Amino acid sequence: MPEFVIEKDFSGLGDLSPFQQQQSARRSCSALHGVAPGIEWVQSYLTDDKVYCVYRAPSEEALRDEIDRWGLAQPRSICEVHQVISPDDEPAAEERSP
Repeated sequence: MPEFVIEKDFSGLGDLSPFQQQQSARRSCSALHGVAPGIEWVQSYLTDDKVYCVYRAPSEEALRDEIDRWGLAQPRSICEVHQVISPDDEPAAEERSP
């Protein structure tokens, strides 16, 4: 199932306590979780003024349709994740130096 990152503006998030940040982000991101078949909230990243929510969904269109259907605030962006890397990953064979 494809994964997507939804970027949402959240003014003043950094001014809240850690508990308030978690609860506010949880309310914001869980709104789409389970509302339609195949839409699943995975995790979120919080900054001082934004929330980045990772979802699994059939398509970007499916996410946008549910956002519209439920009258939720429009996100700044929705981007499909094409690759996830970490410092522990081995480079692909074609990228390694001989």
